[in-house]
Amino acid sequence: MTTRAPHCVDLLRNTCKEASRRPFTARGSNAKRCEFCLMAEFACFCHLRTPQTSPIEFILLFHRDEIHKPTNSGRLIADLFPNDTLAYLWSRTEPSQALLDHLNRKQGNCTLLFPNTETAQIQQRPLRAIPPNTHKQGEKHTFIILDGTWKQASKMFHQSEWLKDIPHFEINNAAQRSFLVRHSSHDMQFATAEVTALLLDTLQHQEESQHLLCYYQTFNQHCLASRKRGGSQQKS
Repeated sequence: MTTRAPHCVDLLRNTCKEASRRPFTARGSNAKRCEFCLMAEFACFCHLRTPQTSPIEFILLFHRDEIHKPTNSGRLIADLFPNDTLAYLWSRTEPSQALLDHLNRKQGNCTLLFPNTETAQIQQRPLRAIPPNTHKQGEKHTFIILDGTWKQASKMFHQSEWLKDIPHFEINNAAQRSFLVRHSSHDMQFATAEVTALLLDTLQHQEESQHLLCYYQTFNQHCLASRKRGGSQQKS
């Protein structure tokens, strides 16, 4: 197990733990885990984390059910791009004031990554037809990444009045198919880390995209190893 400085997601998780009235429990919760990568200690992969600078800024907006899950992949973005990532817990009616202040400062230079759904069209949510300039006036563009299941992310997007004026961007099907042909064999069902790698690829930041995708694949391998060992220990 490797010791490292906590990043924004670690700090947010700890804040949620301190504020919670009951402990989070999940399958394998009895396993002794690394406090950073959340894998069983024998499957810790913290030593494989190689942080670098991102060409864009990320805001990870977590659904409350996701922040403690060992299988959550959104935190991998903060692992690799800690100095370019912010993390907040989503609230429909009471978002963090620090988040609102940051979004206000980033007006015109911030985009929410989400498909152009029928509901979004009915709500007349502003849509960016083409990818934004990621270095406008010397400042990195900010992308908000909704971290949750599809149902959770849809609720976060469509029901948050405070997000309604931020343009959203849809990665088109052609870009998704191209990405899958080059990097994967599954259908168009992406984890948060994969969606972000696809976004970086679409914005022509292929090196950072590949870096995140490889790290995600490593994460999957360690998740699988952790589950198998944990399962055998629980049955015995």
